[in-house]
Amino acid sequence: MPLELRSWINPQPYTNSYSTAGIAREASYFSTAPEPVDVDADHVVAESREYEAAGYDASIIPASATWPDVAAVAGWALAATERLTVVQAHRPGIQAPSAAARALATLDRLSGGRTGIHLILGHSDLARDGDHLGREERYARAAEYLEVYTRTLTSVEPFDFEGEYYRVEGAFSGVRPLGTPRPVISTPGGSAEGIELGARYADVLATHAGSLAEVAEWIDGASARAAGHDRRLRYWVNANFLVGETDEAAWAHARDLEQAVDVLQAHRARTPGEPVESIRHERTARFGDVTDPVVDTCLHLGFVRRGGALPTLVGSPSTVADAVLAYYDLGVEIVTLGGLVTNPRDAELRAETLRLAHQGALSRDLTHPQKESR
Repeated sequence: MPLELRSWINPQPYTNSYSTAGIAREASYFSTAPEPVDVDADHVVAESREYEAAGYDASIIPASATWPDVAAVAGWALAATERLTVVQAHRPGIQAPSAAARALATLDRLSGGRTGIHLILGHSDLARDGDHLGREERYARAAEYLEVYTRTLTSVEPFDFEGEYYRVEGAFSGVRPLGTPRPVISTPGGSAEGIELGARYADVLATHAGSLAEVAEWIDGASARAAGHDRRLRYWVNANFLVGETDEAAWAHARDLEQAVDVLQAHRARTPGEPVESIRHERTARFGDVTDPVVDTCLHLGFVRRGGALPTLVGSPSTVADAVLAYYDLGVEIVTLGGLVTNPRDAELRAETLRLAHQGALSRDLTHPQKESR
């Protein structure tokens, strides 16, 4: 399978109230997003086209209980692009699975098959939408949700389903997705429950960037679970990236950006209004004692420790591309490389990173055409 590189589409520009400098805007990207987030139609169009022109294969629309509707933003982004796949973050339990499946099938047809769905099962703001289930129940409900959801997308005739959380009679979608057999479904795989859910129902399992040793162990465990269900998973690693002319320049920028994030968060703490809701990640320290020369030397956790960003790959275009390819060699076929471009040279360096990563993956595929995920 070819390497797929993804970005994030934010529904509004990255701005803040204390500075319009480029590094201050970038700090907004690498920091906790303020609540609520508004939507800017021109920004969604411009960012979607920017990502497509840069060489990204897909972009993800994030979700929150106070943010703009994901499906509406995804439709706007798809209408503005020709090649970019748009993946919707989607929470089971907020909408009936049969209705959600018809919505996805409709968008898939309208976009020429450029859609995907990523289930999110976090609990931080579910109560805003009236969802008060505990962790174990949420995963049990998600399993039933995916059962109905996938059958609605693929069934050629009406079907019934009766479970603890959902009961449908004659469920059916008259509109058929173009994706075969349906658009790609991904789930988070950071827990045992998440891995089991993905092993049973998903096409792709996702985690945050980590050391090569950690990611290899995660893939091996998830592959074994999927094999137990006579299935095969693809794997997705989420990261941000900071790229510079040289490794040294990229790291210097990372240190400056950390200071800018600290200033921004201190400013927000003093600003009246709705409290900032952090997106927390478990990876707040180095991953064991293993040092992998390709990935671990450019894997930065400073923004993770500040509570609001993914692990970040830092370096020159070739260094970051080599790190992506090291994951690819493990069987990771999808990598998110999020980041904010604030000047034309940064845009060139980003495009060069994507080009090198795609080129390296293609070279590997030509050399080893039978390469598969574990």
